[in-house]
Amino acid sequence: MKTVMPSRHVSVYGSAFPVFWMPPVIFLASLAGALGCSSSLMVDSPIVHWGATVTANCTIRRNHCPFLGDGEIQMMWKLDGQLLHGVQSSLGDGVEFSSVTLGPLNRTAVSLSCWVLKEETQHILNLKQIVAGYPPSQPQNLTCTMNDTTRDLKCQWDPGEDSLIKVQATLKGFRSQSGCAVLLDPIPDCIPKVDQNSCTISRQHLQLYQTMAFRVMVRNGLGVAQSELLCADPMDLVKLDPPSVQSVQSVPEETHCVSVAWEAAKDSTYMRQLCDLRYRTDGDQEWTLSQWKQVQPLAYGHTMAVVYSAIKSQPTDSSPVQNITSSTRQVQHCGFLFGTSYQFQMRCQKFGARYMSDWSPTKTFTTHEDSGHVPSGELDAWWKTKPGEAGQGTQVQLLWKAMKPKEAKGKILGYWVALSPRPHNGQLPTLCNTTELQCNFSLPPGAERIYLMAYNARGASPPTKVSLQKKGVAVPRIHASPLAENSITVSWDPPGGPTSGYLIEWQKMTSADPSYEAEMSWTRLRNGEEKQILIQENIEPYQRYNISVYPLYNDGVGMARHTEAYTRQKAPSDSPKLYPGSIGKTTAQLHWEPIPLELRNGFVTNYTVFWICPNDDMSSAVVNSSVNTLTITGLRPLTMYKVHIMASTAGGSTNGTILMLYTKATDDMDISFAYLLIALLLVMLIILVICFHKSKKMKLQFWPAVPDPANSSLGKWAPAVLQEEVFPVNKSGELSPIIITAILMLEKDKKKCLSCEKSEPPKPILDGPWSGPSNADAALPPSSPKPAPHVNHSQSVQYAKVLLDSYHRQQAAPSSLYLRSNSTQPLLGDFTPSPEPYENLWFHGNQPAGEHSCSFQEDAIFLEGALTDFPLLQGVKIDGDEDLSNF
Repeated sequence: MKTVMPSRHVSVYGSAFPVFWMPPVIFLASLAGALGCSSSLMVDSPIVHWGATVTANCTIRRNHCPFLGDGEIQMMWKLDGQLLHGVQSSLGDGVEFSSVTLGPLNRTAVSLSCWVLKEETQHILNLKQIVAGYPPSQPQNLTCTMNDTTRDLKCQWDPGEDSLIKVQATLKGFRSQSGCAVLLDPIPDCIPKVDQNSCTISRQHLQLYQTMAFRVMVRNGLGVAQSELLCADPMDLVKLDPPSVQSVQSVPEETHCVSVAWEAAKDSTYMRQLCDLRYRTDGDQEWTLSQWKQVQPLAYGHTMAVVYSAIKSQPTDSSPVQNITSSTRQVQHCGFLFGTSYQFQMRCQKFGARYMSDWSPTKTFTTHEDSGHVPSGELDAWWKTKPGEAGQGTQVQLLWKAMKPKEAKGKILGYWVALSPRPHNGQLPTLCNTTELQCNFSLPPGAERIYLMAYNARGASPPTKVSLQKKGVAVPRIHASPLAENSITVSWDPPGGPTSGYLIEWQKMTSADPSYEAEMSWTRLRNGEEKQILIQENIEPYQRYNISVYPLYNDGVGMARHTEAYTRQKAPSDSPKLYPGSIGKTTAQLHWEPIPLELRNGFVTNYTVFWICPNDDMSSAVVNSSVNTLTITGLRPLTMYKVHIMASTAGGSTNGTILMLYTKATDDMDISFAYLLIALLLVMLIILVICFHKSKKMKLQFWPAVPDPANSSLGKWAPAVLQEEVFPVNKSGELSPIIITAILMLEKDKKKCLSCEKSEPPKPILDGPWSGPSNADAALPPSSPKPAPHVNHSQSVQYAKVLLDSYHRQQAAPSSLYLRSNSTQPLLGDFTPSPEPYENLWFHGNQPAGEHSCSFQEDAIFLEGALTDFPLLQGVKIDGDEDLSNF
């Protein structure tokens, strides 16, 4: 079983391992016996020096291991489970032998085991535990004290350096002669408990009033060590129980003296004792120790009285004292102050013994007052001001320290604060009259100073002037450095002008705004040449203090210079509260609240923010202590992050709680940009629509104007008779391909040209059969056929419709006429298909030359406009070059 030893760490093969102690016992595995094998594992020593080498041997007999049988076997070694290579050999008669060398051993305990490999199966044969360490160190500082009540002797010692191996300590005692030069019969050994460095020898084994010798012996597997010999009479090692102070009284004859009576402990009543007396005033941290000299013994029955002198010192164990042998003791001491509360304690020791008792419980006594004197001396006062409310003067908080007992001349009954040191009209203009050490009042306008006085039963002290004006330059520099846990050294550079002194003020800082009546401490230096002071009052570790230095001038107080300081720093007791801010796709904003001043335990040097996602390494960012926000960048979208913050001071760091963050898929900026883009597109679309609506030219760029034959002048022209006209063919009859989607066929009038008539334009041709006469009918001769009713059908057509005379459809060369249309519908209806193949139906027939003059002019104008307005007509194939000579 391993036991942790806390004293030392060691390096094993270049690595650091904690030290474990293992008992110096050889652990033999019972596994081999369970398998029915006879084997042995031997090492040089189960306990070795640290860093030593060890050789181990393992032997096995085949005839005692049935599972081995015949065949080759392999022996192996393992050190704490790690495979080692040894040297194997056969000794004959079925005996297999293997050896291995270990080292240097840099571990406190290792397990070495011997194994055999048979048919790929490992079998353990034996196991041993090896421990490494150092020989025991020599015990130091053996001290023994006897209890005054039980008379048992308790000895304790310092064990020295840890040997990394369990040691066995024994306290030995001997009777002796010739100052322990000769040791006689030993007494029974005293064995201490586990992990203890002390042991108690009972009274029955001690020889009182005779010299005895004592020593401590320690032993482990690597050696033995023993302490130096302690030679003493057990009674000289006694430590008495503390005495008790029975009473303290004033001596009537000597008004500044007191008489202290005490009683020795019950079991030390008849011993010759030496005692110390110490006392101090209430609130004082330093004791006054009395060194006693016998002046004249006075017998009061069983009471001895002795007069002593006193000096100011710290308690010591070597103060010369006068032994008193009576059961009740009483001493007188002089030099006490009037009307002052004192604390008294005593301690005693057996005459000739080595040890003093503990100090007795405290006894408090107040000396009587001096009724014949008034207080003397000045009061140490300081003040704070703040603006008053409307209609009131400046609010002043005046603080002062209690008058010293030697100056108080008795009990101080109260304090006066007045505007004048002298009464006016038999009365003082009092601002405050209190028994406390502070008061608050409203300062009248124009007042620059006040006066403070203390009074007792006999009268008031001289007034202490307190100037309430702050003027003059401050010290240029101030520096504070800790000296101990409860003290700070403050130094400064003097100002340019002469000063009468300095006032040093310090106050514990809190998270809340400093209260007007917050507790503060101060001290006054009346020497203007001083530049340093040690402050110890009301100073605690791990607390921040605001320290101020005010130079004092003859006519007032100078301005303050401030600094902050800790006496000792450690890790903060709390961590900042972390809050999430704006979280985006790849960024996250964090902010935190500062740690309260009371829990910082030092100056916060920086904050460290850590964040990590499940499949990534941890990242961190360090920010200054004055910063309370941080924006993390480079995050992954739609990812969960763990974030925490660490606050650091010079004394350590503290981690905060974990905050979970989940990044977004898109940023708000992306959404805003998308909305902005959509808005821009809408605006552009609206602008384009307006432009298209307002600008005809732009409209024509996208939707060019398509002529509507139905609303053209030709579409509304319905001639009665069209004379045939022969048009010349341009360029030897070659025509460009013309595409005509619809052709309106009209029978030409051989005798009359419609365009030459002066009558009003003909009406458009209606859908359906002609039911009545029209202008066109009147113009035709009776024998001429009417145009076929195929114009302006209700079904949609494109560009033009084709009208054919019903009874001329079978003629070889019917005459035709083009009419425009404004319709944009599909070209031909089901009942007006285009002729297949396309034919030139243009004015077939013979027409006299004289008749060309009127009708041809109009037809030429029409054809010229038709080819211009109807580009698809250019794709029509026209047959008959003789009729197109003028086309």
